[in-house]
Amino acid sequence: MNWNLEKDNTLTDVSNFHYFKFLEIDYTDTFEQPSYIFPIYIEAQDLLHWDKEQKLINQVIAYLIENESLFVSKKLIPVFLDPLEGNHDFARTLNYIVDRIQNKYTIYFISGDFNLTKQTHKFKFVYNDQWIHHVRPRKKPIPYYEHKAYINLNRVARYHRCELMQKIINNNLLTKGFNTWADCYGALLEYEHKKPGATIRNQTYDTLDVPNIIEANPTNQIPIKYCESSFIYINTETHYDNEVLFISEKTYKPISIGMPFITLGNPGTLEFLRHRGFVTFSDWIDESYDLDMHIDQRVDVVIKNIKSILKLTTNQRVQMRQEMQEVCTHNLTVYKNLWKKNSLIEKLKLIEKGAL
Repeated sequence: MNWNLEKDNTLTDVSNFHYFKFLEIDYTDTFEQPSYIFPIYIEAQDLLHWDKEQKLINQVIAYLIENESLFVSKKLIPVFLDPLEGNHDFARTLNYIVDRIQNKYTIYFISGDFNLTKQTHKFKFVYNDQWIHHVRPRKKPIPYYEHKAYINLNRVARYHRCELMQKIINNNLLTKGFNTWADCYGALLEYEHKKPGATIRNQTYDTLDVPNIIEANPTNQIPIKYCESSFIYINTETHYDNEVLFISEKTYKPISIGMPFITLGNPGTLEFLRHRGFVTFSDWIDESYDLDMHIDQRVDVVIKNIKSILKLTTNQRVQMRQEMQEVCTHNLTVYKNLWKKNSLIEKLKLIEKGAL
């Protein structure tokens, strides 16, 4: 089976990192089982250009039509894997593909966008949170040594991260926490065009993850000693709008080490975490930043929380962290249980058996 119709070496380190880490791949064309999963994965880079995307989609459709008998008989079960970790646009493309094959057989779509569970599709949608397997949990929550109010780890500059960082600077909070920063894809320049007075690039930031976070992406690394010296972990997720609901390893890092957190992601992220069994920290901080408001307002709530933490005495912060310990321990336990399960393999097996 080919992972990509254009080239044979599509199973790259990147695609393996996202989806195929646990899979045993059968490249033979003999069929000894009743049904086989036929995974279809398109590299994210190939969807950045309309012409290339159309070419690839047309190739996929041609292949599906040419081998229709294998799919109609369910000897092969076509399963698309989310190419952009929560790209809602790809769902529309899949509806188009189903129309092109005249809905003669079922197409599955496995994605990390939970919002797709609330919509009607022409394909069968299966939610899968692959990122929860990425960060190994600690045996018990990390200790807390009073030093900084927060830790805020950034790599790829995005608008909401720029907005948060600029307001941290404007409110003289930069030295009150640990902050990393890198402008990998030019988003900072775009932010500066919208807000000419931005001073983000004029600051000095901490080096906590790796020496050069522009060239390396420490997705499975956590700077533990700096977390131990921080009251709360501020996590800025990949997306912040209401079009998707996507959770990455960024959200799970503080949970995996038993630390209280603020997660600035898609509106409803905290509600989703509670739905999965986690407990958030509304007893101690204002979590209205998770509501569907303008990003400026949401960032303002995060800034207000940092200021509230700084108003506490050292003893009060230590006491509050002790009060939070039960929640942190609970979250770590829930995380361990979810982390153990290979949800992708579990769901692929259910699809293979026709149970989904």
